[in-house]
Amino acid sequence: MTQPRSERWLVAVTEYAGLTEYTGGIGRHYASLLPGLVRLGITVELVVFSDGPMVPDRDLDGVHLLRFHNTSTVPRALLLPERARQVRKAYRRGQYDRVLLPEWAALGAFLPVRAPLLTNLATSMALANEVAGRALSDFPLSSRIVVSVQNNLESRQIRRSAGLIAISHAMLHWTMRRFTEIPPARVVRNCIDVDRVAAAARSSEIPVGWPAGDNPTVLFLGRLERRKGVVEAMRAFAQVLEAFPNAHLVMAGASGDRRFEPDRAELLSYLSTASRDLVTWLGHVPGDALYRAIHEATVTICPSRWEGFGNVALEVKAIGSPLVCTAGSGFDDFCENGVDCLMVAAGDPEALAEAIIQVFARPLLGVELGRVAAARVAPFAADPVAADLALAADDLLGAVRKPL
Repeated sequence: MTQPRSERWLVAVTEYAGLTEYTGGIGRHYASLLPGLVRLGITVELVVFSDGPMVPDRDLDGVHLLRFHNTSTVPRALLLPERARQVRKAYRRGQYDRVLLPEWAALGAFLPVRAPLLTNLATSMALANEVAGRALSDFPLSSRIVVSVQNNLESRQIRRSAGLIAISHAMLHWTMRRFTEIPPARVVRNCIDVDRVAAAARSSEIPVGWPAGDNPTVLFLGRLERRKGVVEAMRAFAQVLEAFPNAHLVMAGASGDRRFEPDRAELLSYLSTASRDLVTWLGHVPGDALYRAIHEATVTICPSRWEGFGNVALEVKAIGSPLVCTAGSGFDDFCENGVDCLMVAAGDPEALAEAIIQVFARPLLGVELGRVAAARVAPFAADPVAADLALAADDLLGAVRKPL
C-alpha cells in the first residue's frame, strides 16, 4: 500500500472552476488536479486572483483557500507586480515543500531564487501572441509596456524555476526553442474530472439559445480568437452548408480582444446573407451546461492554430462525442486521427469542412470515434495525473524528507 505523502504545496492561479466567474480549460484542470494532490496526503494551499468576486459555496475537496484576491480595482499597469508580490508574501509566511505556478501572469516572478518553484508551462503572453500573429508593434502604445513587462516577467519566472512541468511535449519543445537554456523539465499531462464531466453531459440543462430541431449541429469550442481557429471554423462552415444546407453552427466561447480579433460582423461575412441565421452565438457557457452542449452536438470542433494541450477536447472525448481537432500541437499527446477523433492540419478550412462532412454523412463513424475516445480517457483523471505530478516533482527537486 502506498504511503501518504507528507508535503505542503503552495499553488496560485488566475482562474479556478467553481471559484472564479470565468474559467477556461486551465481553470478546470486545476480544480480537478488539486483535490487529487490532497488525496495523496499533500496539504495544498491555494491563492486565487480574479477580476471579479468569488463564487460562493464551492466545495474545495480538501484544498485550503489561503486567499482570494479580487483585483478588479487594481490598475492594469500595476496588476502584474501586485499579484507577484502577493504570491511572494504568501510564500514567506509559510514553509512550503513545493510551489506550483503557471507561467501565465508571472505569479512567481518575485519569489526567492531558492524557492522550490515548479512552473507549469501551459501558455504565455509570448506564445499567445506568436500563434495569433501579433507583434509588439501591433499593440496600441498604452498596451505595449504592459505586454513587454508580462513577457519579461514570465521569462524571468521560467529561468528562475527549480523545475518545469510542461503540459505537453509540444509545449516543452516550444519553450526549448524560445530559450537557449531552461531548468530541468518533465511533461505531465493535464487532467479533468472524467466521471463528473460524463455525468453532467447527460443530466445538465441544455444551454439557453441552443438550436431547436434535429438538424446536424457543429459546436465550436474556444475563445473567439484567431489563435483558436475561429476564422477557419466559419470558413469551413460555409463549405459544410453546400453539402448540408440545414446544418447549424453553435459558437461557444467568450469574445477576444476586439482591437485585434474578428468581430461578429467579420465572421459572418464568410457566409452568405441567407445562411447567417444558421449561426448561434452562446458566448461563454458556464458550468455544466457546456458539457450538455457537447453531448447534444453532432460534432464538436477545436480548430486551434496551435494548442498547448486542449482540455476542452479531452472533455469532448470523456463525453463520448465526435471530435475534430488540429494536428501539430498539444492535441497530439492524447488524440489519434481516425481512431478516437479526426485530426486536420491547422489553418486549413477545407480539411476542417471535409472532416465535419464525414461525421455528418457517416453517423456510425461518429459513434465509433466517441466510443473509443471515452474508453481512453481514464489516464487523464485527476488521481493518476496528480500521482505523476508528485513523482515528477520528486524527480526534479528531490524527495521531501520530513524529520522523524
